[in-house]
Amino acid sequence: MIIEQAIDRMKHQRQPHYQPAVAIQRYEPPATRPVDLTFPRVQYDVRSCEENRILVPECEDSGTTVGVSAYRILRTRVLHLMRTNRWSTLALTSPGPGEGKSMTGLNLALSLAREKNHNVFLLDLDMSNPSVCPYLGVNPPGQIVRYFAGAIEPKEIFFSIGIPRLAIAGGVEATPLSSELLASTRLDDLLKYISAIAPNSMTILDLPPVLSTDDFLMAAPRADATLLVIAEGRSRRDGVERAMEVLSGFPLAGVMLNRSHERVTDYYSRRYYYGSTAGAKGKRDK
Repeated sequence: MIIEQAIDRMKHQRQPHYQPAVAIQRYEPPATRPVDLTFPRVQYDVRSCEENRILVPECEDSGTTVGVSAYRILRTRVLHLMRTNRWSTLALTSPGPGEGKSMTGLNLALSLAREKNHNVFLLDLDMSNPSVCPYLGVNPPGQIVRYFAGAIEPKEIFFSIGIPRLAIAGGVEATPLSSELLASTRLDDLLKYISAIAPNSMTILDLPPVLSTDDFLMAAPRADATLLVIAEGRSRRDGVERAMEVLSGFPLAGVMLNRSHERVTDYYSRRYYYGSTAGAKGKRDK
C-alpha cells in the first residue's frame, strides 16, 4: 500500500512537468494554391540546356541524376528558410563572373516550380551580362531591359517555357546603364506586380556579381535574403572574403559551392553537399 501511494504521488508531482513540453510552436505556411498564369509560351532549346547544365525535363535522364538530387536538397533547404522566415524574394549573386549563379538560379527555379505549392518567378537582373535566356536558347517576347527603360509594361516581359507555375523574365540585350536602371523604382513596381497577380509566390533575383559592379547594392535591398554562389577552383579566398564583407549588411540565406570534385555518397549512392546554410554539389557547371 505504501509503494502504491508513493507511485501515485510521483505521478501527480511529475505531471505538470510534462505539459509544457507538448506545446511546441511551429510556423505553418499559409494554405494557398498557385495561380494559373497565362504568359506567352516560348520553346527552349534542349541542346543549349544540355550544354549549360539546365535541368529541363528532357535533360533529367541524360546522366544528370546527381544534379537533380543536389537541387532537390537545395530546394528543400531554401523552402525551409523562406517559409520559416516568411521570405518571398531570394537574390543570387557570386563574388565574380563565371561562378555558376545564373545556372544555379535557373535550376533552383525549375526545382521550386516542381514542388507544386506555389508560383515561382525568375528575374534575370544581370542586365550587363544576361545569361538566363541564352542558357535556355530563347529570345523572349519582351526584353527586361526595355521594361526598366520604361518602354513596356510588367506583363509584357514574362514568358513560360512550359513548366507549370514558373514564369521567367530576362533578355538577350545588354546595357551599360544597368546600375542606373536598377536604382529606379521600376524594380519595386515589378515586385508589386508579381505580388498582385500571384500572392505568396516565390521570386528569385539573378543579380550581377557582388564585386564586379554596384548593381548588386542597388537591387539587394529589395530581396529578403541572398544566396552566395562560389565555384571550387575559380573563387579566390580573398574574393569570397570581400564578398562576405559586402553581404554582411544583408540577410544571408547561405553559401552554395559549385564545381566540386569531392564525392560524398549516401545510402542511395547519390552525391550531395550541405553548405553552412544552403548548398549543393553535383555535376560541374558553367
